[in-house]
Amino acid sequence: MDAFTLHVSTAIVSAMMAISLLAFYVVGHRQRSLIDWSIAGGLFFVSSCIGLLSYFLPIPYWLGPSLANACYILAHLGLLAGIRRQLQLTPQWPSMILISVIVFLMHYVPGFLESLTSRLLYIYPLLMLINICTVLTIILAAKSRKLHAIYYPFLFAELIFFGQQFVRFIFVAFDKQLTLSAAGNRVLQSSGTLAVFTFLILITLSCCLIVYRQQQLKLQDVTQVDPLTGLLNRQALHHRAKQVFELGLYQNAPMAIMIVEIDSLPHISEKYGYGGSDSVVKHVASVLEFTAHINSGIFRHHDNKFVLLFEETSTDQLQRLTVRLKEKVANLVIKPLHDDLRVNINIGFAMQSDNDHSWQILMQQAERVLKQPIQQVNTSQTASLQELNVDRFGFIAQQN
Repeated sequence: MDAFTLHVSTAIVSAMMAISLLAFYVVGHRQRSLIDWSIAGGLFFVSSCIGLLSYFLPIPYWLGPSLANACYILAHLGLLAGIRRQLQLTPQWPSMILISVIVFLMHYVPGFLESLTSRLLYIYPLLMLINICTVLTIILAAKSRKLHAIYYPFLFAELIFFGQQFVRFIFVAFDKQLTLSAAGNRVLQSSGTLAVFTFLILITLSCCLIVYRQQQLKLQDVTQVDPLTGLLNRQALHHRAKQVFELGLYQNAPMAIMIVEIDSLPHISEKYGYGGSDSVVKHVASVLEFTAHINSGIFRHHDNKFVLLFEETSTDQLQRLTVRLKEKVANLVIKPLHDDLRVNINIGFAMQSDNDHSWQILMQQAERVLKQPIQQVNTSQTASLQELNVDRFGFIAQQN
């Protein structure tokens, strides 16, 4: 494929990028990052069209390469602006437009006018710097693994483009036998156009994938996250508990289930209204989050019940956690309510054993001991005092 055909193909792909991403925005995915990326596609199209014009007629210097390179740089910055907006950062379009204006004016600096090599030696590093900034923005701003995963194709495209740009820079900077004309070296130009063509296809698909996957995650949050507490809900519990239970069977890492019930929540609701009961639920949920420190998950199972999943824990650890949770909840001061309100919780837990065939059995066992009073263990007791033994169901037996 010759350079002209590649230029035509690149212009078509960039036009498709601008139109498809704009259409993606119009049909319902109202994310403004799609507008940023569509603008970037339009700028790639303008840059490609200027290059095509040079095959048919002499074009003024201000148009090509000055304006063509400025639009090309701004297009890559537009991709960065879209990523920043997607990650809830400021797009910084004014700064990016200023950079493109500087690129345009740099073509009139003495030395750049006469030498194509000089122009390439500052454009290539600038493009590589934009690629690296884009990659670092994603890595530093996407705080969860789920968010990182949806940006992998975009990262891959940026890194691939950076790699080929770096190779081209090495050739231009150190190959003394490389001949460059006003249109550039034929091999260098063809390879560069092919790289842009491939890059635009990958970026277009990546942008669509980012928006689509993020919509899926939002929908998943709506269906699996409790809107009041922000914890996972009962639907998410079934999926996660099954995973943890099977992991315990195969890796000899028994799971444990703890159920926390807010005592007298209906009475609180009658006395203080639904706003009062909601405040109690949210405060208890906060205590669970900041006290339990578990990776497997905390779930709101019913209006007044929470379920905690544990991996590789012990009965002694669960017993100590039970005492801490009861103490912290009992000491809660809920500002919207009266100071005399004291919240109490009931806790029951059960640990996985070889005889358990499903996590639902553990739930039933924890439910059965939910109302069982748990005695506090004083760790400073001497060996001469009675010793408390806690079995895997959370029951306490005294030994003399």
